[in-house]
Amino acid sequence: MKKGILNYTKNELKELLNNIDIPKFRADQIFIWIYRYGKCSFSHMTNLSKTLQDQLDKEFYIYRPRISNVLESADGTLKFLLELEDKNAIETVFIPEIRPQLNNSKKWNRATVCVSSQVGCSVGCKFCNTGYNGFIRNLSVEEIISQFLIVKDYLKLWDSEDRLSNIVFMGMGEPLFNYENVLKSIENLMSDEDEGLSRRKITLSTSGISSVLLKIAKDIPCRLAISLHAPNDGIRSPIMPINNIYNVASIIDACEEYTKYHEYLKITIEYLLLKGINDSKDCAKELVKLIRKLNAKVNLLQFNSWNGCQFEPSDQKSVNEFSEILKNAGIETTFRARRGEDIMAACGQLAT
Repeated sequence: MKKGILNYTKNELKELLNNIDIPKFRADQIFIWIYRYGKCSFSHMTNLSKTLQDQLDKEFYIYRPRISNVLESADGTLKFLLELEDKNAIETVFIPEIRPQLNNSKKWNRATVCVSSQVGCSVGCKFCNTGYNGFIRNLSVEEIISQFLIVKDYLKLWDSEDRLSNIVFMGMGEPLFNYENVLKSIENLMSDEDEGLSRRKITLSTSGISSVLLKIAKDIPCRLAISLHAPNDGIRSPIMPINNIYNVASIIDACEEYTKYHEYLKITIEYLLLKGINDSKDCAKELVKLIRKLNAKVNLLQFNSWNGCQFEPSDQKSVNEFSEILKNAGIETTFRARRGEDIMAACGQLAT
């Protein structure tokens, strides 16, 4: 039975090749063809002999899911509905960012791919459409990686000067509940010295599985975003039931540990402002006290509505007051612009 070659790190592939009498150095060549040039067939790897191409084709395949649908937002965001081999489906989002000083030779300054790590999600945040629809299964390494590759396929970027500059694990699922596969995916996406993404360009977003966060500090060299959304357990538990297991204090302690290993990587505290729930001045002041000791910045998010959800976005006055309290305390604070809301591609809206 053929093996999915995207499921293996470069070192794992070297051992597999060695076991079938193929020199280990061939793994380096294969990785370049896959991750730098986007080849989906061994027959296109022209520095490999025909005999070797045929041998590899008997042992491995290069996975791509089927694109069921692509929706385009008025702001240029694309949402991909991808069908997996077992007929389950996931969603992946492409977000281009164009600034006024953009060089005319390029389509965008920055382009981010938001990938899923699970089919559905078991965390069950009350404000998230993905969690509302429940959990089915974890994604394999190849199913995670292929989301990034298929966006490059669709946009014809393999021979273009336009690049996908960032990848964020902010799609469907809780990445830390699929830890090993997410870890291997990140390693592979960083594998190409010339075209690979750097650790500063990959962000893993988590609801705060504190026991696993301690492993991340040692294992995953990328940016960390914590979906906190409340400054205390009393507010967080009703909107994020996972807080009954991994509470606010344990998350902050784990973030402190992460900072010891990665002082140069600032943690992002994601905070979704919900009207009348977590958007008061007192909440802002409590958040300041909570995260002041961390090397962290706050990314404020506006709630994106979906059918059946009970929450409302905060009004502009509350948003401004909340933001000012953080900034006046010396905390770097940004407000994430809504992207792709008209095609249900914004934060919390993914649900296939």
